[in-house]
Amino acid sequence: MLIAHQLGLSPRLLPLSIRFQPGQVTHLIGPNGSGKSTLLHLLSGLGTPEHGQVSIQDTAIAGLRRQDLAHLRGYLIQQQKPAFVMAVYEYLNLVIDSLQLGQVSARDAVVRRVCQSLSIDDKLHRRVDSLSGGEWQRVRLAGVLLQVDRQLNPQASVLLLDEPATGLDVAQQEAIYAEITHAAKQGLCVVMANHDLNRSLTHADNVVLLNQGRMVASGAPRDVLSDTRLSDVFATPLVQVSTAYGPVIVRVGEQADLNPPR
Repeated sequence: MLIAHQLGLSPRLLPLSIRFQPGQVTHLIGPNGSGKSTLLHLLSGLGTPEHGQVSIQDTAIAGLRRQDLAHLRGYLIQQQKPAFVMAVYEYLNLVIDSLQLGQVSARDAVVRRVCQSLSIDDKLHRRVDSLSGGEWQRVRLAGVLLQVDRQLNPQASVLLLDEPATGLDVAQQEAIYAEITHAAKQGLCVVMANHDLNRSLTHADNVVLLNQGRMVASGAPRDVLSDTRLSDVFATPLVQVSTAYGPVIVRVGEQADLNPPR
């Protein structure tokens, strides 16, 4: 379990308390500047809060060594350039070796599965500085997923992701969300910032809506993503519409296009 108790960093995030449950995916949503990245940074233990504390499995993370923290949680920040010039397989091995994760046989099977799932298995010998933005994003995500994979790291409890699907095409996004679901099924608390409201509606177990550093609401997606609340927070008229494929959030006036007359 991941717990934030009266966690705050003025003025970017006003004190809030929330529990994130194992095995569940929580989406942080809200306009730009609402506090999503700040909350993730504080939850990761890399940021220092002005108020409150964060604990993972009843252990306060303040003061933990970076190595110990890295065994408890993985954290994908929004943007990060390669720190060193190396091949993709060297980058992934660096993640595994630095944390001394898993036996060799288990490593190979998990690395193969993750790389195939994210379609980077044909890029393992490419230099990281030669990758496109989308390719590098998937390689970074692969590294974080390996860090917290329960087969390699039984201590792992939390996966934090800051807009992991940014800049990816539809197929790549599907692969990423499948891996996020897999991580949750392993028993991890997954908390991710997200801008796609419709993806939050269908993918998240829970949603936390932030605005101007304040937690507006949290709970089940259909409850939190109400017409009135979303329209108010995003300052644009939005409505949740039922379709043959499930609920969809659209701007008011666009809903007629979803069910054209026969």
